[in-house]
Amino acid sequence: MERTTGSEGRGRTVLVLTYRWPPQGGGGVQRTLKLVKYLAGLGWRPVVHTVANPYSRLWDPTLASEIPESAVVYKTPTVEYESLRLGAANLAGRALRALRGGKSEKGSSKSAGGGSKAPPAAAASLDEVGTRESRRQAGLAGRVEDWIWSRLLIPDPQIVWSAAAFVRSLAIAQKENPAVVYSSSPPNSLNVMALALARRLHLPWIADMRDPWTDGLRRRQWYPDHPGRQRREERWERQIFENATNVLVTTDPARQTFLDKYPWCPPERVRVLTNAFDPADFAQVSSERRLLEPGHLHLSLSGNVETMFDLGPFLVAVRGLIDADPAAREFLRVNFLGTKRQLRYDEAIEKLGIGDVVRFHAYMPHERVVQLVSESDALMLCQIPAQESGGVKLPGKMFEYLFTRKPILALTIPGATQEILDRAGVGRVVDPNDVAGIRAELSRFVDEYRHGGIRAVANEAVIESFDRSAQARVVSDLLSEAIAEGPRRG
Repeated sequence: MERTTGSEGRGRTVLVLTYRWPPQGGGGVQRTLKLVKYLAGLGWRPVVHTVANPYSRLWDPTLASEIPESAVVYKTPTVEYESLRLGAANLAGRALRALRGGKSEKGSSKSAGGGSKAPPAAAASLDEVGTRESRRQAGLAGRVEDWIWSRLLIPDPQIVWSAAAFVRSLAIAQKENPAVVYSSSPPNSLNVMALALARRLHLPWIADMRDPWTDGLRRRQWYPDHPGRQRREERWERQIFENATNVLVTTDPARQTFLDKYPWCPPERVRVLTNAFDPADFAQVSSERRLLEPGHLHLSLSGNVETMFDLGPFLVAVRGLIDADPAAREFLRVNFLGTKRQLRYDEAIEKLGIGDVVRFHAYMPHERVVQLVSESDALMLCQIPAQESGGVKLPGKMFEYLFTRKPILALTIPGATQEILDRAGVGRVVDPNDVAGIRAELSRFVDEYRHGGIRAVANEAVIESFDRSAQARVVSDLLSEAIAEGPRRG
């Protein structure tokens, strides 16, 4: 449903282009949603243009309650390649079962992990089918998907939305008369569309790049086989830095990477806007344990563990702790909250005999996650041990962790995450492959729990700097400056 308002305040109207918006869930949704929420309180009139029928693995309708009444929301439909692909895979699966003797869905769902096993190409997202080996294993389906992804869906499957969204954005702009454009990626096609729109409308534009693009870990896996795709995406990325009034990135290392890559870009035009926490999310949190069992040491991780991250060494460390301290099994509980279960972890947990200690909970509304995080004794996050991930990226969940002032076990390498955790005084950082180091930190948690509780000495000034409302004020100033400066000509 669209909401419209009158023409008042149009000089402070900002057209916000985003593909991630409620009822979708996840950190990307919250970053843009919270910005819109607090900009509305700073005198801006947000006009949001998003997708009507997105494909998403994460849904959280409760987030819609945070959309401010003053915001105008337009939604344009699309054809989602992921939905078509998975639909085709389901049809193929049914046909294959019929040819094999008409097994029912119930009869075919008894494989490990609780569901029928999909063909390799259908089981992984497009970014995950990223190596020659994975495509070879996927057979013909993988080669077809490779061709579609590398020749048609550039820079991502959501490019299908961009043509209709561009035309609709022109109509929205004519009606709402925005003074400035703000766009957020990924998907990267969103910023490509915003680039064309800002040029056409002759408006200043702020581009938010939540993740690296052409230097991203998965992208770089694809480029050796598809140099034409690489050239096209690098050209688009360069044009963003040529044309945007400001480019927002989430970490200092990411900013430096872009400045090294585009030395002609004035440094003041590339700004760091980390993710953050919203104190309002914690307003309804109970101080008593309601969802987690009392009398236990709860170490929790919220959100997904990246597919390319290997959780195996951590699981081995848990087993090692229990072998060395059998009594710890009675009270240690490791909770993965809203984390997608992967078959390899189910097998490892069963083999190690730690199914009573390590538990996976299905995806849940954000408000429930916040309560569970608040009830936990300590928190955990994981980053791929590569410079493109652990070195330059900041997990969005980390900032909500910071609000709780609880100790954080960070399985990562030295880089942006460790730097913030060190300054905040709550981090315990271990290399993800260091089994002995992980086990030592787990043993430390256990000892502290037995002797009065787990504590961290938090640096309040550092933590308070990651408040969503404070960051919205920074963006508000940038929007005002962009309007005063006018559109750039790259």
